[in-house]
Amino acid sequence: MSDEKTNGGGLASRNETAINKVNVNPDYLAKYIEQDDSLDALKEHRTVPRFKILQATTEQELLDNFGVGTVIVRPGDAMICKYNQDPKSFNFVPLFFFVEWAKWRDIRGTGPMILERTHDPSSIVATNSKNANARKELYEGHENLQDADKFYYAYVEHLRFIGVIYGDHPLVGTPVTLSFERGEWGQGKNFISAVSLRRQNVNNESKQVPLWAQVWKLGTVHHAPDATRKWYGFQFEAAEQSIILPEEAEPMQKLHLEFKDLFEKSRLMVIDEEVVSADDASVKANKEF
Repeated sequence: MSDEKTNGGGLASRNETAINKVNVNPDYLAKYIEQDDSLDALKEHRTVPRFKILQATTEQELLDNFGVGTVIVRPGDAMICKYNQDPKSFNFVPLFFFVEWAKWRDIRGTGPMILERTHDPSSIVATNSKNANARKELYEGHENLQDADKFYYAYVEHLRFIGVIYGDHPLVGTPVTLSFERGEWGQGKNFISAVSLRRQNVNNESKQVPLWAQVWKLGTVHHAPDATRKWYGFQFEAAEQSIILPEEAEPMQKLHLEFKDLFEKSRLMVIDEEVVSADDASVKANKEF
């Protein structure tokens, strides 16, 4: 269920209410809800949407409706925050972290963008992703083509944080994946360091704050390291309320354990777009990624 609005070029589309919670009160269901088990089977499988930052190369309809640099959730196209416009940021509680390695097709190819994915660090996909000399693989049969016509597979390491939108936001409590890869991989490593260093004084002793108890303020920043590499990425800082409230600890820890269990059972999947990576054009010539 979604509202529609007209922005920019005048195209009407789903806006930030697209995946909002349904605000109804079906009192007649009360006697059924308490003992209902119809959703239990779904708990064994979770497919989690992810944040997407709109780039200058994003499809025009999204740019007309939200603007470049805006963070949305896909699927659903619900707006989260904008670049240099209100709302400029949002709060996020990371509940679970994992690494995924993937084999991507060439951006000029057809079919699914991600051809293989794995959580096995010893797999060929993972080992190639970690090796700067093996991250690009020439398509079979392209050996004798001109350089500009050659297609390459890319092996990519994804740093994934599954968490929930937190605080004063229409989508508060929505599970979403914050993913760092390619040009944003370095920022992902910075975020890992930041969450690892978050500490609190407990009984006069400094202790690490659990991942699922941390609150981070996220927004977007424009990167332009040179004339050919330009893209929008995530920036982060500690939220004003940097730790969840006491009454939220038990449900947040429970969510963490649920995602951990699903991951260990290989029943956790992140929805990746079947399109080019947001910053792909900016990192094509960058061997680091």
